[in-house]
Amino acid sequence: MRKLLAMMVLAGGMAFAADGAAIFKSKGCASCHQPNADTVGPSLKKIAQAYAGKKDQLVKFLKGQANPIVDPAKAAIMKAQLTMVKSLPDDQLNALADFILKHK
Repeated sequence: MRKLLAMMVLAGGMAFAADGAAIFKSKGCASCHQPNADTVGPSLKKIAQAYAGKKDQLVKFLKGQANPIVDPAKAAIMKAQLTMVKSLPDDQLNALADFILKHK
């Protein structure tokens, strides 16, 4: 019985892992960020290349704790969006960053 309970707890923990793609879509990020083309905001590819090996910096930016390193001139446009995103739990922010960084 204990083994069964332990397996259920472990399986349940994996089932609730944050989905970066779903967060990206649900928070409206796709309105301004396309995979390969700059539109209102820089492309996901451009962001991923600039933040390669700097996931912690990207998460800090998403939390509103760091300046952007991609297209800083457009940072003001992102302020309203950051207000919504920065309050996400760390696991969701990390999942969102992982999703963005996959677009190299």
